[in-house]
Amino acid sequence: MGWLGRWLDGWLDETDWPKDPRLDPFRDGVWELSLNGEAKGWVTSSVTPMRSFPLLWVKQEQMWTQVHWLGGGHEYTEEDYGPEWYAAEDLRGGRFVAFDPRTDLETSFDAILVAGAERDRLWARLEHGVEPHSRK
Repeated sequence: MGWLGRWLDGWLDETDWPKDPRLDPFRDGVWELSLNGEAKGWVTSSVTPMRSFPLLWVKQEQMWTQVHWLGGGHEYTEEDYGPEWYAAEDLRGGRFVAFDPRTDLETSFDAILVAGAERDRLWARLEHGVEPHSRK
């Protein structure tokens, strides 16, 4: 392998990526969404490494969220990244803003973190990251 291959291998190596501990709750996270006390669905989240400017040199993390409705519908994944972390801050505050599929209006849902075996079951069932056009 030449110098370019070695350089690319090191540049793409994710083992030494900085991990922001503030994002730990969002690593393979599941939140239940409700409106006026009635369950409406879930939002799942994941955290992945990314490079940012200048010249894609800065190593950082980004968060991906995906909404899954009780009726079986799934939204496309959306990214969130710092330093603002808008979606992460909303979830920390117990809410999540999404378009309500019944009204097509932007709605603030209550969001509660799901933990333990229920989180594991939902994470497997909801298939975070599988886009709507790829689902059967």
